[in-house]
Amino acid sequence: MAGFALGGGAPGAPDAGLRAARLLLIDREALAREVTDTLYAESPDLLARYGQAGREKCLQDMRYNIEHLTPAVELGDGAMFAGYVQWLDSLLRARNVPTRDVVRCLHLLEDRCAVRYPRGEAEAIAAILRAGLAVLAA
Repeated sequence: MAGFALGGGAPGAPDAGLRAARLLLIDREALAREVTDTLYAESPDLLARYGQAGREKCLQDMRYNIEHLTPAVELGDGAMFAGYVQWLDSLLRARNVPTRDVVRCLHLLEDRCAVRYPRGEAEAIAAILRAGLAVLAA
């Protein structure tokens, strides 16, 4: 498949969405840890509320979030990620995790990507994250 670019673009020159998706795959673990660490540093009450097991579950959930984000970024399909976020929020609310925590994690992920990646790739990721955030604001 050399020279073939998924998501459009000239052969051998993958578009920003495809490049961003590749970066997300490579950095999934580091991003998940950075977001979880930042969330728990910002809100020490989370550790008191959920314990260490809750922190590990948050890390696992961030990995899942990135796994669902990646194909949506590659395809430029905000609706795909929005559907996942809507489902995730319902699932977590049923487990007494407030929507604001989901929103904060997605904002933190957007922030980390903006710092890590070139503008085009970061913007491709941000557009999909914002589609997910939009369903939580509705």
